[in-house]
Amino acid sequence: MSSTSTSPQASASAAAAAEHAQEAWLAARQKVNTDILTQYAASLSALIGVFILAHWLRLTVVKLGWSRSRNPILLPFISLSRITRRIFVRNLLGFTSVGHAIVVIIYVALNCTFSFYRVDYSVSANVASRFGWMATGNFVLVVFLALKNTPLAFLTAYSYERLNVLHRIAGYTTVLYVICHGAIYSSYFIGVGRISVLREDVVTAGIIVGFAMFFSALAGMTLRHFKYELFYIIHLVLFLVMVVALGLHRPSFKADQTLYATVILAALWFADRLIRFCRLVYNSINNEATIYALPNGGTRIVLKKPMARARPGKHCYVWLPKLRAFETHPFTIVANDPLELIVNSYSGFTRDLHEYAMDNPGASLKVSVEGPYGTLPDPMDFDKVVLVAGGSGATFTFGIASDMLRRMSENSKQKIDFIWAVKGHDNLTWFTQHLNNLRNHVHAPRIALKVHLTRLGPSSSNQDSSIERPSASDTSMTDLGPSALEKGNTSDYIAASGPASSAATRYESDREEKRDTRQFDIPSAATSTTNLNLPIIIGRPDTEAEIRSAVKSLTKNQRVLIASCGPDSLTSVVRQVAASCIRVDGPAVEVHCEQFGW
Repeated sequence: MSSTSTSPQASASAAAAAEHAQEAWLAARQKVNTDILTQYAASLSALIGVFILAHWLRLTVVKLGWSRSRNPILLPFISLSRITRRIFVRNLLGFTSVGHAIVVIIYVALNCTFSFYRVDYSVSANVASRFGWMATGNFVLVVFLALKNTPLAFLTAYSYERLNVLHRIAGYTTVLYVICHGAIYSSYFIGVGRISVLREDVVTAGIIVGFAMFFSALAGMTLRHFKYELFYIIHLVLFLVMVVALGLHRPSFKADQTLYATVILAALWFADRLIRFCRLVYNSINNEATIYALPNGGTRIVLKKPMARARPGKHCYVWLPKLRAFETHPFTIVANDPLELIVNSYSGFTRDLHEYAMDNPGASLKVSVEGPYGTLPDPMDFDKVVLVAGGSGATFTFGIASDMLRRMSENSKQKIDFIWAVKGHDNLTWFTQHLNNLRNHVHAPRIALKVHLTRLGPSSSNQDSSIERPSASDTSMTDLGPSALEKGNTSDYIAASGPASSAATRYESDREEKRDTRQFDIPSAATSTTNLNLPIIIGRPDTEAEIRSAVKSLTKNQRVLIASCGPDSLTSVVRQVAASCIRVDGPAVEVHCEQFGW
């Protein structure tokens, strides 16, 4: 009797002991995973810290003039820096540069290390759990790298658009973790006969997170390249779904500390959006934009109000509610008083903007801007600045040149090499006022202006007496073919004119837009390139030779900045040539390629 009566008690005790052991095991696993994720975050912070330290150390060396010094004490450090940069700046297939590839390799190595370190492989669920924790940690990193107002712009000189590639890599890594997390857990619960667990609400929320991440990544690999506006909407909506579903997947702070990560990433995103929204509201007060159509799909936007902290070469987001009530679009700033933008039309918003400007020349629209964003070296810290642009990429280089001229004093010794390759003669009229600025400025002798026309049309051949003709063997050619400065698809760039620009002045064009027979009213003091007395070179520029010549003209204790803007092929050539020009016994060479990641 006694043995029979104690059997249920023994069973209950055994069950309680098993449950206690299960809870202890889960608690121990969670403790390990928490420690591992903390170490992973610390490792990423240390990696970022290396970039912060390197940036500020290099900036200090430049500001104190030590980079020009041949001091034997500093020479070993300068030599090491140049040798390292010579390697890191170079192109590498599939990556922006060798330095970018090394960062990615370190990131992958850290993930591999912390994914499998201190994992109990006796149960596959432990591997699935670790992957889930790593996915959460990387999700926070994904959001951090996407912040427009990232602290890294100040701390490391890497603005969000330069971090966008790393944002995408971290995003794809997170998706891979989530897929493995879900697949291994599903296999485990099905194998032990606990398929009912997969029907629980918290698991359903996790499945929603996984599908949202997968389709967001899929949209990034497809729609982003040809339907960016649609991709952005999908990306934003799915992100909100991810955050809510992740919170529901692990809804308790006590039971599972991953909810802290959810709160952190949501707070980062919300704070960034709040800052941007406040800027848009503030900059919209008493602000208007006057728009004008330019030949061959260009549009000029002149804003009534300047933007605080704007600097040529940076970019801002423009909001025109008349055309897109819930969208802002990024364009490059060239000057800020007045804030004037030149936009090349492609599709979507830029196409609609150009069509509206053609139908309503000189129209005034409600506008706001937010920013500025972007980081670039101060050109005034260099003895020579080489500016290379292809097509509409000149919107960046015109701004840098105009800003340098504005900041130059009588004692300034900086020199500028300005190289621009453009396909059509009509596109030169977009920048008539900017070209006049460079040609007629008091410091104009410091600028070597070289404009290359790579496509000689019938109207071009008879229009400008200043055009340098090709040799006799080339006179029959009217299309010289695309150069490295023109191949590829550029982003939507913006330029602003220099001090001579005015929103009140208007100029006319005697040309007709190739895709439309309507006349254009173009705001400028000049009407065509014939007023520039500008020597135009027919043919593709030898970019490599131009850059090497500029570097060789400097002494060992001088510094040169090589800045470019345009398609991928241009930045690839410039980066490769600039890297080869970095020498221990030569001038200090800095390269900056303006290339958006979207």
